[in-house]
Parts: sequence; structure tokens; C-alpha cells
Amino acid sequence: MKTNSSRRLNRRLWRAFVFQIVLISATAIAAIYVAEFAIREILIVSALEREADYFWARQNIDPNTPAPNTHSLIGYVFDASKLNSFPEEFQGLTAGIHDLSTAVGQSVVFVSDVRGHRLFLVFDADNVRQLATYFGLVPLTLLLIILYTSAWLAYRIAGRAVSPVVQLAREVRDLDLNATERLTLSKVYEFKGADDEVITLSHALEQLVERVNQFVERERIFTRETSHEIRSPLTVIKIASEMLLSKDDLSASNRAMADKIHRAAKDMDELTQAFLLLAREGESGIAKERLCLNDIVQREIARCDLVYREKNLQLAFHEKARVWVSSSPMVVAVVIGNLIRNACAYTDKGHIDVSISAGRVRIEDTGIGISDDQLKDVFTAYYSGSSSRESGHGIGLNLVKRMTDRFGWPLEISSLRGHGTVVEVSFPGAEFELLPGM
Repeated sequence: MKTNSSRRLNRRLWRAFVFQIVLISATAIAAIYVAEFAIREILIVSALEREADYFWARQNIDPNTPAPNTHSLIGYVFDASKLNSFPEEFQGLTAGIHDLSTAVGQSVVFVSDVRGHRLFLVFDADNVRQLATYFGLVPLTLLLIILYTSAWLAYRIAGRAVSPVVQLAREVRDLDLNATERLTLSKVYEFKGADDEVITLSHALEQLVERVNQFVERERIFTRETSHEIRSPLTVIKIASEMLLSKDDLSASNRAMADKIHRAAKDMDELTQAFLLLAREGESGIAKERLCLNDIVQREIARCDLVYREKNLQLAFHEKARVWVSSSPMVVAVVIGNLIRNACAYTDKGHIDVSISAGRVRIEDTGIGISDDQLKDVFTAYYSGSSSRESGHGIGLNLVKRMTDRFGWPLEISSLRGHGTVVEVSFPGAEFELLPGM
């Protein structure tokens, strides 16, 4: 069974690690922009506004108060009516905050007008960026290194923790259920890093594999002994009944009884072979040969004609093509024979039409039919409808369904109560030759 690579445990851990790294990086980038905004809007702009208010308040008291002049802040006062007297870099600046780029560096300029004078406060933004770098980006970088390292270590620890589980899953995946030898599972709990839960799971799987080995061994013993111990007495019964039927002095009643014994033994032999085949369905070596479906259908129709002769049913065979399949003769005979016998058993009068066309066999009867609520249960083992006409093994259609599913032959059934039933079996990959006129 192939697994979806996108849902592997180690792949999902790797995706979780990458997602964590991306989330940390995105958070760091967002934090840088938030810090830059906070420095500009809260520290610089707010400080310049307060500095301007303080200057105008001092000038209101003393008109000769000089403009601020510090290492990071320089102020200029001009007559607002004399625009031509403003320095070139201040031309066109209106009241408010402006970013100014000069040959010296980046600056933030705050412009305010009071009583016909204009104040230009120029703040050196490069100093703030240096402070932000030293006290913001450097700690943030160190924090990111720590976060990335911790995330990587967490990924490595998680990978080591789940590696026994991954190895165990691969061991179970690689088990060859069709192998003839015993199934074995590695001692996963001996791997480095295996936790108690993994050890418990490993022990449980080992016990399960051991039980599977025991079941397989019992099944092989059963099929081997059944093939010999059951089929041998059936062969004796068939030979004895044939010898009885060959006697000329056998009365009519005894001949009929011997004939029933012979047919029952033959049916039981076929059922035994079918069950043995289904029991060995996991094994290779099923004998196959190129079979003509037409010949098998004709033989099964002839057998049913003998068994149900007293019903005076009209058994018709319509050949639209010659069809060949590669399979076991016994398998095809069991499938076709059970379907035809089932149609005969549930048809009191009328006809049963068996037709064979390109890659399929169709059996249509005019029997009592099956109701819709019973149709879904006809393939259930030992199911017998309310209108069952004769006793049987109760496994005919169930056996047919298991056979067709086993060999990949689609089986379809449709029925109408009181009007009959139609069963169709398809044989994909069959060879066929259309007959003239078809």
C-alpha cells in the first residue's frame, strides 16, 4: 500500500518547523516596522512638538529667546512674510512634520508658525537610527538567533522521538502478507530514543503478527487436511453411487435415491474445492488455463436440465459470441452452475434464457422474482427468502459473490417481484469472437 508522502509524520514535523520559522520571521519583521513607527511618531514627532511649544512659550516671555541648538536638534526662526529668506532646503515646507534628506544625512523637520514667525526644528534622525540599531535590532537579532536555535533543537528532539514510530510504520508497510515464510517484525523498541508508548505499540504489533502467523499456519493445516480427509470420502461416495447406477437390476426408487446421492456428492465435492480455493486466496499457484465459456455454460445447462427435468422448464442458450477466459475450470463452473441452478430453483414454469456475448454471461428467468428489500441480502451467507422453494446449502449466491469478487468479475443482479430475475457476470480481459449474424 502506497502512502501519501504529504501526510508522512516526519514531513509534517518539517512543515511545522518551517511554519514556526516563517512565523517568527514575520513577527520579527512586523516588530521592526512597529518599532520604527514608534520611534518616529512617539519619540521624534512628539518630542519636536513639545520642543516647539516650549520655545514659543519662552519667546512669549522673552522675544530674544534663542532657537534650540543642541547636538541632535537645531532650530531656525524666520519672518514668515519673507519666504525668500528661507534656506533652500526649507523652501516649500508647510507647517507640520517633514522628512528631509541633505548631504549631511537624514533629518526630520518640524515647521510651526506663531505671530508672523516660522520655526524650523531640524532633528538628526541618524542618531535615532543608530540608537535603534544598538538597542533595538541587536537585541532582536540575538532573540531571533535564540528562537531559531530553540526551534531547530525542538525539531531535532521531536524527530528523534517519532523516528521509532516512523521505523515501525515502515516495518509494518513492508510486511509481505503473501509470503510463504513466517512474518517477522524488527525489535523497534531496541532503537535509540524509543519511548514507553512506542515500546507498548511495538509489543502489541509483535503479538498481532505472531497471532497472524498462527492463524495462517492453522489455515494451511486445515486446507491441507480438508483436501485429503473430506474429498477422499466424497470420492468413495461418488464411485459407489456410480457403481449402483450401473446395475441393470436396480429398482426405480433405488436408482432415484442413488442418483440423488451421486449428485449431492458431486455438489459437495465442488463446494469443497471452492471453499479450499477461497481459503487459499492469499497464496499463488492457482491453476489457470484458457477456457471457453460457451462449453462450460452448455455443460451446466445440461446438468440443470437433468436435475430439474420434472419442472418442464424451457432452458434456452443463446450464443452471440465465443468467449475465452484465463481461469480455473472449477471456479468458472461453480459461478455459472450456481447461477443457473438458482434460476431453475426459483422458477416454477416458463423459461430460463442463458445468453453469452462479448465478455459476459446473462441469465434471465421468469421465476418468482425478488423484492427490493430482499435484493440487497441475496448475497448474504445462509440467506433464504420468504419464497424459498427448496432446501439447499444456503451459500450458493454468497459463494458466487465471493468468487466473482476474488477474481474481479463484476456481478449485477436485478429483479421484479413476480416477473423474474436477471443476473449478469462480466469477464474483463476476456477474448471473444462474434458469431455470424451478431
